[in-house]
Amino acid sequence: MKKKFINIGLIGYGTVGKGVVKILEENKKIALRKVGKAICIKSICDLNPIDKPELYVKNFKDIIKDPEIDLIVELIGGYEPARTIIIESLKAGKNVVTANKAVLAKYWNQIFTTAQDCQKSIYYEASVGGVIPVVQGLSEGLASEEILEIKGILNGTTNYILSEMTKNGVSYETALKNAQVAGFAEADPSFDVNGIDTANKLAILSSLAWGSWIKVKDISVKGIADLNIEDVLITRDFGYDIKLIGCAQKTKNGIDLSVQPCLVNHENAFATVENEYNAVMIIGKDSGDVLFYGKGAGQQPAASAVVSDIINVSKFIVTNTAGIVSDVIYDKKKKIKILPASKSKASYYLRFSVLDKSGVLAKISGMLGKHKVSIASLSQPDISGNDYARIIIITHETCRENIEGALKQINATKSIVKSKTVKIKIEI
Repeated sequence: MKKKFINIGLIGYGTVGKGVVKILEENKKIALRKVGKAICIKSICDLNPIDKPELYVKNFKDIIKDPEIDLIVELIGGYEPARTIIIESLKAGKNVVTANKAVLAKYWNQIFTTAQDCQKSIYYEASVGGVIPVVQGLSEGLASEEILEIKGILNGTTNYILSEMTKNGVSYETALKNAQVAGFAEADPSFDVNGIDTANKLAILSSLAWGSWIKVKDISVKGIADLNIEDVLITRDFGYDIKLIGCAQKTKNGIDLSVQPCLVNHENAFATVENEYNAVMIIGKDSGDVLFYGKGAGQQPAASAVVSDIINVSKFIVTNTAGIVSDVIYDKKKKIKILPASKSKASYYLRFSVLDKSGVLAKISGMLGKHKVSIASLSQPDISGNDYARIIIITHETCRENIEGALKQINATKSIVKSKTVKIKIEI
């Protein structure tokens, strides 16, 4: 029997949850036109009583057990009880919408195996890139493609910080405070600035693209917390911006996975992505480059993505077809070969702080050459102090193990190096 309307059980009534309720209330006619049936919030569960007491349910289990609820929207974040809510909702015959990138990345195997076994849908557009429809684009718009590479700016907080440093010449600490005041950074920003949020999103996109569970532990991750304003300003003058880039590239030796600050040329599309905006480039064998761009942080962009998922899955709920065909093609037996981080190839920016004496440059060049690192360009800006100088080197493409081996030897040579060498990947 066809549904007369869709009942939603909302678990988590924080910033995004309130945005979801607001959009559904304001856009009732739009939802009705696209689904054919009204979408109603029947129950809301949160740790504390809410401003809609008539909808408040204290225990999320009561929402999952409610036979009148068609769709569970999980917006509490974290690992538990989020995982339990999603799994138990699927087992109870409910379809699920979530914005929780952490739980999806960590429990991809269990969640999508359960969804397949229960023949229920789980939609998760808001988990990656805020309002950008990159999940739908990858799973539907590029469904026929052999995906060769996914790369992008996937975290609005870090991009806001880097934009502040680049445009205003302020330190990382000042830029972080500005992001917190603007509402784009949490009081504890470690999940964002250490690259973990980006890694979770990259794991989700990679798992979707290559039909296997790619884990966060497979990704080489470095954040922006130790980024020096000196390097931001130097590289800006060299024609580069620094962006935190998540990248998954298919190579003949496995998937190359990384999250790290990268230099992007001013002509690169990512260089124009500022503040809380995100951008994702997906490269297909036949499609070529496809760029997705939009707001990656903030209440309304995230809530908009959640409501879009609610509308899309509701179209199938009204005809009782949701989940009959799996939304994620996932074979838990399929194993994807991961390229060891040491074998990843790239060009690098190197900033050496060295003692200001003759022969230093020759020694550095010799040690780089010994480890098969060739120099593409070299410059020596004005002396930074009374007894030391800066040397800037751009390398040709080389394996990560080569560059790290060279820098380990150079940094250990205290007779020429004053402080640890700065290394930043250059994104082509």
